[in-house]
Amino acid sequence: MQQFIYKNHNDGTKGPRLLGQIMLGAGLVVILVRLLFDMDTDPMKVALVGGGAILIGLIMSTIKSRILIDFAGKKYKEYQTILWYNMGDWMDLPLVHKAEIVQHSFRKTFVPNGITPTMSAQVTIYKVVLLADGRKFLVLDYAKEKKAALALEELKEGLGI
Repeated sequence: MQQFIYKNHNDGTKGPRLLGQIMLGAGLVVILVRLLFDMDTDPMKVALVGGGAILIGLIMSTIKSRILIDFAGKKYKEYQTILWYNMGDWMDLPLVHKAEIVQHSFRKTFVPNGITPTMSAQVTIYKVVLLADGRKFLVLDYAKEKKAALALEELKEGLGI
């Protein structure tokens, strides 16, 4: 195990990814409607509108945020992925002397958006905290305690803690 990849699910890209999937569907509908029904619309306009929606939807639905830790090279990179292109710079990994799991519970209120009902719920997040020089260096959020524990063990093994 030379690398650790953390997929950030709380990075603020859920909305753009959902919008991208909606645009993909809309582009496909535009093209399928033109193929299934006789219309007076110019095929080039249909291809531009449908193809443009598919292209933009494809780009938006592939946006992801990740953290890559290279144990052998003693470096890490926080990066965003769009299609197959990674944007982010490598940084030196400080000497991590402690890693632990912190349980964080809070009440979350869902804002009405016309799609989901408004309600509130108790949410628990398990945070894997890496400490370097007595300060918090990196925090990785997990929804399940088992995944956080596996990540903690993998990080401890890779970092030699």
